[in-house]
This record gives sequence, C-alpha cells and structure tokens, in this order.
Amino acid sequence: MQNGLCILVVDDEPAVAQALCYVLEQPGRKFVTAGTAEEGLRTLANGKFDIIITDHKMPGMSGLDLVRRLREQKFDGKIVVLSAHLSPENIRSYTELAVNHMLPKPFDLTHLRSVIDSFSSGNNGA
Repeated sequence: MQNGLCILVVDDEPAVAQALCYVLEQPGRKFVTAGTAEEGLRTLANGKFDIIITDHKMPGMSGLDLVRRLREQKFDGKIVVLSAHLSPENIRSYTELAVNHMLPKPFDLTHLRSVIDSFSSGNNGA
C-alpha cells in the first residue's frame, strides 16, 4: 500500500459513489466504482484493490452477499460497509465475516476519512 491505495466503491447510487471518491481523494489514491455487487466482483477479477467500500442494500446481490463472496475468494484487503440498513442482525453477520469497519448512513465524512487514512497507515481502522 505504500505506492498508494486502490479503492473500489460499490454503490447502486452513482451520486453516492462519485461523492465518496471525491471526498476521499488524495494523491496516490485510485478509485474505481461499481453500481452493483456483481459488477464489483467482475471489477475485482480484473485488478488488485486494497480497500472495498460497499453499500449494504443494493438490487440483486446485497453488500452482505458481496462480502461473503469476497471472503470465499480470500480477498485480503480492507472492507468498509456504509449503510442505512445496519440492523443488529446485519452488524452481527458483517462482524462474523471480519469486516474492517461499518458506518451507518448518513455517515460523518471526517470519520470515514480517518478510517481510510488509518488503513493507508497500516492500522486496522477499528
């Protein structure tokens, strides 16, 4: 990660995905967006990503299903879930899948920046 971070943002709302890229942009960070979990998996198959930021509730495959697939594929990067649908059951499921960080929507941008910054400095962001 010393050569910069490659971040995949998976969200079915293009404006949210673009806003995340904009607010998290820093020199050395590259962003790619995907509008569905399925598209995110295809994108991952074609590149190496350090961090995945995903929504939970999306059409088709949910963020939880995406994270399950990432774990099955032995994805070794960091995973952040941003969602307005973080029920206790969802939080428990994401915790069992060793998600690095969860933030409820609406989220605090300063907090999100500090989480991503902690990943780039080698911390776990918890």
